[in-house]
Amino acid sequence: MKDEWIDAARRQRVSVVLLWLAAAASAARPQSLTEADYLAEVPVVLTATRLQQSLHDVPGAMTVIDRDQIRRSGARDVAELLRLVPGYMVGGFNGAHPVASYHAPLDEYGMRNLVLIDGRSAYSSFFLGDTHRGMMSVLPEDIERIEVLRGANSAAYGGNAMFGVINIITRHSADSLGAEAQLSAGSADLRDSRFSLGWGDEQASHRLSAGQREDSGFAGAFDDRRLRVLDWRTDLRPARQQDLMLRAGVSDLQSGRGVSDVLAAGDPERTVEWREWFLQGRWQRQLEGEGQLQLSADFTREDYADVSHHRDMPWVVLDYGSKGQRANLELQHTLVPRSDLRAVWGLGWKQEQAQSRPLFYTDEAVGYHESRLFGHLEWRPTERWTANTGVFVGDHSHSGTYVAPRLMFNHHFTPDHTLRFGVNRSVRTNSLLEFEGDIRYSLRPVIPMELRYWAGNPDIRPERLDSREISYLGQFRPLRLTLDVRAYNETVKDGISYFEPSKASQLQGAAKRVFDNRLDFTVRGVEYQLNWEPRHGTRLQWQQNFSQLEWVDAARNATAHNQPPARASTLAWFEQLSRSFDFTLMRYQRSDMTWDRDDVNHDRLLPAASRVDLRLAKRWRTGGSKAEAALTVQALDGDHFESRRGFLFQRRALLTLRLEH
Repeated sequence: MKDEWIDAARRQRVSVVLLWLAAAASAARPQSLTEADYLAEVPVVLTATRLQQSLHDVPGAMTVIDRDQIRRSGARDVAELLRLVPGYMVGGFNGAHPVASYHAPLDEYGMRNLVLIDGRSAYSSFFLGDTHRGMMSVLPEDIERIEVLRGANSAAYGGNAMFGVINIITRHSADSLGAEAQLSAGSADLRDSRFSLGWGDEQASHRLSAGQREDSGFAGAFDDRRLRVLDWRTDLRPARQQDLMLRAGVSDLQSGRGVSDVLAAGDPERTVEWREWFLQGRWQRQLEGEGQLQLSADFTREDYADVSHHRDMPWVVLDYGSKGQRANLELQHTLVPRSDLRAVWGLGWKQEQAQSRPLFYTDEAVGYHESRLFGHLEWRPTERWTANTGVFVGDHSHSGTYVAPRLMFNHHFTPDHTLRFGVNRSVRTNSLLEFEGDIRYSLRPVIPMELRYWAGNPDIRPERLDSREISYLGQFRPLRLTLDVRAYNETVKDGISYFEPSKASQLQGAAKRVFDNRLDFTVRGVEYQLNWEPRHGTRLQWQQNFSQLEWVDAARNATAHNQPPARASTLAWFEQLSRSFDFTLMRYQRSDMTWDRDDVNHDRLLPAASRVDLRLAKRWRTGGSKAEAALTVQALDGDHFESRRGFLFQRRALLTLRLEH
């Protein structure tokens, strides 16, 4: 009864805060602002609905990380940049595999976020649909901006867009003409490099970039990393009102994995290698009446090598080597039939395949295909109201047909103050491993048998998330301040975990663990983001997330002890000290939390932690070139556990030199 009273009091405080914000917005006097204030540029995003929309019109809360923030943050990976997004937790099973998870710490692979790179999905085909490696396939220096929809978005993108969409938009090749070179070196064996060459004109421009990231990871972990990335982008204007973007790239990651704990014989220390290459194309044609036709296609191939031996039984081979590939084709049509009505619809098809005897106990490729139909309608019946409704229908060859709808309303008290509320349903279609996995450990030649350890389940259902939210976006132009607040109630049903069959069933050939729908929980909370530019050259960003996770029937699954931090916050201060010097100070803080459990260390509780990063940079010109030297210190306030007990992120410093010609 006491807990119910506390929850009710929390909900009441949230309601009071939102009502107060709405009242403040309604009481704002727009006539005190000049016409220039209203005509000033408003951020326009693409991710929420596939339509170009102002942040005041999108059906949900969004965070945009721009190129200036990316450069001045000192981040070496995309996952680090997501500390600038409210509600995101950054961790990973070791330092070589950083991952970001939104609200619920269900896994260390990021498989419940959809990550897009210029519209191409970046999740794995052969394992659990993880995104942690895919996010490393693009270097921060090649990114123009990152748009993050905080919350369910399967209505626009279908399966995997369960807890939000991270849309990474790379720089147009015409914006990166000339040569760029960057070198970094520092503690923790940090050695980074990047080179980029761009050429062409407005009709045809090209960019080729290559980079490398090296470090020794966390103290106490076997996680040295060497990442190499080669990326090519071409932008063409084949005809008037037409654009063609072509991209291709390859990424190669060699990293340490495993633990030295003697009890962890099933996860010994070894070096693994992951390689990905992709081809991508997107053609756009502008139509009359602000319409657009878009055709996109991409192909991605992954190869993963991971072979080791059981520490105590060296004849037991542990091999997780795999190959995976994905082909995707999509047609999208945007139309504007009336001044108050805009719509986008489309259809697409994709095919996933994986080949791995260790994971599927067959030499043949396993796979599935999915066709999709989606549509979204934005209606502005009056200046004060915007309605967004959308639906995604997917036909999956394994899990059947699924539907993900959305209905959101935006009430504009003034052009600068908006209250948003509505409901969403999101779906995560299960991975090939969850459907058809059959992991066995070979005991040959000593014992002529194999130990069947993990098994898929063809009868599992897709995970489902039902979300209710209310949010507020306010732009206080005289103060140069923006406030974004979101209150949410997110309920997950049929989440995937595992159960252990009886000993008798295991003796008859059943696996030790079988995937099943065993996770049901609700996450409630409030998050906000405050952006303030008190004067030219000063930019402050303050954000917090307060959340509570409640498990249903926790005894049915092994993950039900995981808890997100009750409070997490980030303060970022970007300061232009002079025409040539700039300064960045970032402080990330969270309360205690847990990530995914495992058999080795059942107590995964991480104590409260904070991290302070500092960056000081100087820019100058030399001849016709631009130069920048930067000193970055991460974890200035000391060592801390980033994602697992025993793995310490230690204070590190690096010096970076960048030249542009």
